[in-house]
Amino acid sequence: MKTQIIQLEPHDDIDSARDRMGWGQTSRILLVWPPRGRVLDRRLDLILLKRRAAELGSQLALVTADPEVRFYAQQLAIPVFNSVRKAERSSWRPSRRRRTKWPDTSRPLSPRLWRQRRLPLDLEGLRSAAHPPTPRWLTHLATRLTAFSLGVFSVLAIAALLLPSARLTLHPETITQRLTIPVNASPQHQSVEINGQVPAQWRPVIVEGRDTLPVSGRIPIPDRPAHGEVVFTNLSDQSLQIPAGTIVSTLDDPPVRFATQEDVTLDPTATSPPVAIQAVEPGAKGNVPAESIRAIEGPLGLNLLVVNPTATYAGSNRSAPAPSAEDYDQLYATLYAALAESALQEIQAALAPGDLLLSAEPRLRATLEKQYTPPEPQPGNQLELVLRLEFEALVVSAEDLEALARQALSAALQPAYQPLPETLRIEHRNPPRLPADREEGRWVMQASWQAIASISPQQAIRLALGLQPEQAARRLAQQLPLESQPRIQPIPSWWPRLPVLPFRFQVSLVTAP
Repeated sequence: MKTQIIQLEPHDDIDSARDRMGWGQTSRILLVWPPRGRVLDRRLDLILLKRRAAELGSQLALVTADPEVRFYAQQLAIPVFNSVRKAERSSWRPSRRRRTKWPDTSRPLSPRLWRQRRLPLDLEGLRSAAHPPTPRWLTHLATRLTAFSLGVFSVLAIAALLLPSARLTLHPETITQRLTIPVNASPQHQSVEINGQVPAQWRPVIVEGRDTLPVSGRIPIPDRPAHGEVVFTNLSDQSLQIPAGTIVSTLDDPPVRFATQEDVTLDPTATSPPVAIQAVEPGAKGNVPAESIRAIEGPLGLNLLVVNPTATYAGSNRSAPAPSAEDYDQLYATLYAALAESALQEIQAALAPGDLLLSAEPRLRATLEKQYTPPEPQPGNQLELVLRLEFEALVVSAEDLEALARQALSAALQPAYQPLPETLRIEHRNPPRLPADREEGRWVMQASWQAIASISPQQAIRLALGLQPEQAARRLAQQLPLESQPRIQPIPSWWPRLPVLPFRFQVSLVTAP
């Protein structure tokens, strides 16, 4: 006969089981309980499953080891098997043996209670088992006294263990560690090394200033313009009008320029009489030799020729005070030195505490402004210079120096001591003062700090367990590195010995100021 086998899962409920029963169209439905977990173990669940099987016209059987399910299945006449194979080979008809009629109750009893109800109750035996007679030796006076004594002794022993406590105050030994370290600082170093290498940085600063200086030289300056005459030649076949103010010049570079002083009209291919000219700019440079004026400015130069038959004359200069080359150099050197000193002071003032300035003088990084009044070579009674410069100086930061000192001191520290970083001190025996053209500094630095002995509270407690306070103090002073005698305070103060339990101790490590 075809059988639908449904394997139940631990998460199945009555609704999912009923739905899965309707998937197949077989005359027998076998529900297999999972080996672990409890599922559908109520009597109502089995009733609903049996009704669902009846609606489908199928027989229902179970494969389970759950005693609760098997018990309720027996009440509801649902066949139960130990395995699927046995269920497939067996008949599912209910047994015709007469079943025992048990009284109905409002709620079904568990299998354990059903088994108990099948057995006759021996009330006297149960009472005797629950209240056995007391042995006579337990009521004897000696037994009672012994038990009382043991109880009192136990209470006293527990009090002796738990009541006393102690407070240990220890002053660990403190030593001063000193170390001399050769230092090499350079911008090429990228990090702090224990061999003494530390990075250095260029710190820039911008300064500006103004200074004046009386002039010490004299230069000639133009005084009167030169005069002369030129002759024009008309190269065209038309009459030309040459107005006064026409500019003629030499062919020099730069040219000397002259202006005509009168109007001239030239017939075709004619030559003019001498025309008066005057230098555009005054000064002796207007005195040019004959036949040196050859150019005409403007469109007239295409149709005319010009020449001075005689040299120009009467152009003169006069002497005036002006700064000499030495004045310019002296003023720049003076102002540069003042600005360099100011830049060094500003860099020094901007340093953080502990930073070290290596450069004896700052290095010029850039000239941002340099302006002389009057500019060379112009006359003037006083020379003024405005200078704006960017300097830089080599600096080593305090953080890098402290890092080097900590590395070196830690490497040389004794294993049984711990440093106190807040006590670190750095002293430079010969701090370098580098010239501006150097980028590496070497000097000797002395570093020191305080180191405290490492004392384990557990070790101190183990040395003092169960001893008298005086004995514990001597033992601690002998075996631990202490600055002074330990202070031991038993609680209560009259207790003769220290506790034997470690957790009854309180240890305080006090660092000497």
